Amino acid sequence: MKYDNFKYVGEIDTSKIVKKVDLMSSFWEEFDYRQNRFKVHQHTQTIPILFDADFRVTNPTPTKWYPLFEEHLRKLQDIASKFYGDGYIVRCILTNLKANKNIDPHIDQGNSLHRGKRVHVPIITSDKVLFTVGGEEKIMRVGEMWEINNGKKSHAVYNNSDEDRVHLIFDYIIDRNSHDQTTHEQWY
Repeated sequence: MKYDNFKYVGEIDTSKIVKKVDLMSSFWEEFDYRQNRFKVHQHTQTIPILFDADFRVTNPTPTKWYPLFEEHLRKLQDIASKFYGDGYIVRCILTNLKANKNIDPHIDQGNSLHRGKRVHVPIITSDKVLFTVGGEEKIMRVGEMWEINNGKKSHAVYNNSDEDRVHLIFDYIIDRNSHDQTTHEQWY
């Protein structure tokens, strides 16, 4: 079965997350691992919620921000498990793409990023932000949850607006012992 470059997973109310993000504006500069390690992310800022620099697929490390977002991760976990089957969130970050900046086309590398389902949830965005995967373009709306085919397809983001764009991004690992394999088909 062939899947598109984007897969709609569900929707979540982001109003409480937006309020928390607004209060965190002074913390965007604190964690610079992604923009320093990956040149393609040089115009982004990150607040890690569950994050390990070794990109492991088990035992995720909660950061100091985890308690602030724990209730939201439980909701995301519930939606993802209904969509994909049993599994867990192994990584979760908030990512800010600066106004009038881009994330150049790239393909994510590494076992963890290929094994997990990469899901984007727009928190703050506009109709001038264009997400592309495998040549297909999409304007993601606030609260929509979109899995992207990040491991085999080139993807990019173009923020053509005068405002920063914030996404919550999480990687969902499917429990390989799950009995319901019908929703677990891979793109690759």
